[in-house]
Amino acid sequence: MRTSTPSFSSLIKTPLATIIILLAISLVLLFLPSNISNHIRMTCVAPIRPLQWATCFCSNSASNFFDKIISTWQDAQVKKQLEQQVSQFKNKIIEQQDTIYKLQNKLQALSKFQAENKSIKTNVIPADIIGYDASNFRKSITINAGSKHGVKPNDIVVSNNALVGKVATVSGRSSVIQLITDPASRIPGRILQTREQVIVEGNATGFCHLKYVPRWAKLKKGDEIVSSDIGGFYPPSLPIATVIENEITGGALFQTVKVLPKVDISKIESVLIITN
Repeated sequence: MRTSTPSFSSLIKTPLATIIILLAISLVLLFLPSNISNHIRMTCVAPIRPLQWATCFCSNSASNFFDKIISTWQDAQVKKQLEQQVSQFKNKIIEQQDTIYKLQNKLQALSKFQAENKSIKTNVIPADIIGYDASNFRKSITINAGSKHGVKPNDIVVSNNALVGKVATVSGRSSVIQLITDPASRIPGRILQTREQVIVEGNATGFCHLKYVPRWAKLKKGDEIVSSDIGGFYPPSLPIATVIENEITGGALFQTVKVLPKVDISKIESVLIITN
């Protein structure tokens, strides 16, 4: 009875046979001369070389692409951080410039006041404005100097060597200043050009008016009003306001005079307190 020889395909289906065949091929290749084994290796590798090249190319391209994305993102983050730092530096420069400007203004105001008022033998305290009265009936500001700095009620307040008002109330570290535009403000003054004695009265607006100006007083637009030392409360000759309008009505004994204060409160940041 003839027995059939098993085919190669049936052999490789058996795991043990497959392992034996692979081991035999490995041993044969191991003991072959190097030139023959290299030739066999190159022959086997040649069909898959295009696939290797394509895989390598795609891998390098993908790596370069993601590297560029990561690099671009990192550059954007660095740029953003640098822009933030530049913005912070600019803000600090502006803040320092503003501080320097305030200090220069204080020094100039103090020097100017002392130079133009050598006869006033009192202490002068600089202060910053930290608040404004929002009321339509009262005109006042709040400053950052109080009793701890030597400020007392009724101390005189000036800016740019012109009268601003007087201290109304005082706390430890702040004070409220009654402005010359407050309706309750009454300041003895004198018309610089004609020498008439007047009272500067506030009217809750940005202007003041003069009381008790005789109808025969030769007032004109642009005349200056200065403080009077009558009563001994205010220092003499402090600029207060400028005449912008005057009118004589009917048989009135006094003129109606509108004046503009020398100091525009909305444009100043600091004041000087003249202590009594």
